Amino acid sequence: MRRFLVAALLSACALGTSAQTEVVTRSQAQRLDCLVKPANPPRYPLRETPDHGEGAMRVLLKFSKPDTEPAFEVLFNSAREDMQDQVFDYVSRLRLPCLLPEDGVVTAVQDFSFKNHDRDPTPMPTDSAIGDQPPLCVVMPRHELDYIQRTSQPETENLVAQITFTGDGQQPPEVKFIYAKASSRFERAVRRWVSEYRMPCRTAQDKPRTVEQWFSMFPRNFHYGLKQDRFSLAEFIARTREPKKLKAHFELKTMGCPFSLTFVLGGGGYANRTYMPGPTDPNKVGLRRWLETLQFDFASEAMAEDLFGSHIQIDVPCETLDLQGESVASGG
Repeated sequence: MRRFLVAALLSACALGTSAQTEVVTRSQAQRLDCLVKPANPPRYPLRETPDHGEGAMRVLLKFSKPDTEPAFEVLFNSAREDMQDQVFDYVSRLRLPCLLPEDGVVTAVQDFSFKNHDRDPTPMPTDSAIGDQPPLCVVMPRHELDYIQRTSQPETENLVAQITFTGDGQQPPEVKFIYAKASSRFERAVRRWVSEYRMPCRTAQDKPRTVEQWFSMFPRNFHYGLKQDRFSLAEFIARTREPKKLKAHFELKTMGCPFSLTFVLGGGGYANRTYMPGPTDPNKVGLRRWLETLQFDFASEAMAEDLFGSHIQIDVPCETLDLQGESVASGG
């Protein structure tokens, strides 16, 4: 969890060859020195097994009285409803007892992150912009997707949506499905839910921003899941179809190694995807595109459907990847 406070240093104009800086002394409350926090921080609310979920929230806190809970505004939210419940309960028990009337309203920003997997934490999307586009401050609805499968729909349903934000931060996004193996009822339910997304950091002058989101609905109490979701590069290749027949050569030492990337399992005619935080590194593009062509070795079609959209972390070492079509070989 991180806290953010606006810096209280004001720069004055330069006088001759020297510069003067006016230092504004912050009070104890403005420094959050007396912040009283609950004894137990939010914890991942485990659901069914497997549950390899994750979620994040960024909350703006506003303390106006020493003995009452802060008002708050959600700046980013990708968390499930049960995760949000934990955050809101935690925030409601924060206090700033040393707050004085002359302090005014003291604000702070706090991040919350939930994960129940072995992958590295995903950076908060609001921390970075892409080119001239603003940071990604998507706020998902407070409630969860309202959809119950009918008994006549016995198969796993999968959707991939392109969600485009235009206008100001209160404008509903546009939704386009670029992959659909699902009922029309599921599509309508997703459209209704996504129509409640907002991007509060946007202004009307910002360029459109498009994000991709995968949705899955499982008709059974049990669905297939991976026992692990973090693999070394060699381990991942060994889990693909006919790995001994692969041919490839990559000098990983030229790619700023070691590094990790996220691999999203496609299927049903929809391509795999790889993601990395930050700007695209051209030195890694060739390896990423090659990895996206590999097919995971699923035990059954049902397993392939259930794992559609699953995230895997691949850890890339500082070696030479040299596949000669007979075996997975690597050496420095």
